[in-house]
Amino acid sequence: MPIQGTAADVMKIAMIRVDERLRAEGLKARLILQVHDELIVECPAEEEDLVRKLLCEEMEAAGQFAVPLVTDAGAGRSWAEAKG
Repeated sequence: MPIQGTAADVMKIAMIRVDERLRAEGLKARLILQVHDELIVECPAEEEDLVRKLLCEEMEAAGQFAVPLVTDAGAGRSWAEAKG
């Protein structure tokens, strides 16, 4: 389906941009996993707020559509806790 392919392309763009930005800003955070429309990042607690902001900015800017892409970011010691 074209929609599924577009979603995959948007995620690839977001992953590349997030990884590049984490490195460019010299953060210890690292992109470790993609699950469907979610990116999992491991980071030190002191980088949490910055990384959450960075993720939302890059994911929302990964595609240009008639409606805005809206994201949210959670944090926790596990994926379940972060989705909380």
